[in-house]
Amino acid sequence: SARSGSLSNIMIMTTPEPTSECKNDPDLACLGEGTLHLSFDKGQTFTSTPGDYHYGSRSRVVVHNTYAACSRKWHDYDISPNKSWRNVRDGGRRTTIQEKKPLRLLADRKAKMIDPDECDGWIKERISKNDLFQQRGLWSTVYVETPMVSFHIEYRRSDWYSRQCDFQSLDAWMTNVDESMQNTEWNGILGETKNRVYDLTSGEQIKTDRSQILRGKDDADYEVGGPFETEFAALGQKNGFNRIISSAIDSIFSLALS
Repeated sequence: SARSGSLSNIMIMTTPEPTSECKNDPDLACLGEGTLHLSFDKGQTFTSTPGDYHYGSRSRVVVHNTYAACSRKWHDYDISPNKSWRNVRDGGRRTTIQEKKPLRLLADRKAKMIDPDECDGWIKERISKNDLFQQRGLWSTVYVETPMVSFHIEYRRSDWYSRQCDFQSLDAWMTNVDESMQNTEWNGILGETKNRVYDLTSGEQIKTDRSQILRGKDDADYEVGGPFETEFAALGQKNGFNRIISSAIDSIFSLALS
């Protein structure tokens, strides 16, 4: 959820098996073949239909099934510049002229995809046929845009006809952060990895040693009690030394670049 005058919530849920509607209709396009679901009313109702959705007063979700070559492999966030629509007093939804079309969202991220060249042909075919939301597939892409922060989410799952390695995964990246939010305290995995951590001997950035990057030793330390809960075990743990070192070095680098 993200706050800007009012609270807008979105819930993303996966299920091991597809919904009966998606499973029984071979012509129906469903997210993750019916195993990925969105709710805009705190879980009272869900949809598995690809589309361009607006919710709350100024938030948006674009979700579609994804060709494997177009799935994202990595993305970092940028601090967004001030934009006039952030100052709309009536809290109304952004006008369509300020929104990127779904296929433009996809094309703009081509450089970060698993296989940009192969994906380019798929995007051009979707533009020609105007059928992005009619695509079927086991993998899906979700773009969540709010006035304060935006996310890119990739849903991947195994083929149920070949379940030697059965899995479902949701990978999320922050892609845009409002300047006002940048200056607030962040917690959880995003908060603990907001500043880079460096090895004091080599000076190299630490990217894989969990014990030096995160407070919690186990994934369970970051689990919350429900979709909209904010309390978790690692919140009370301390890793102050690394945070001080990483923040100090980041500050030195920022000064050197400015």
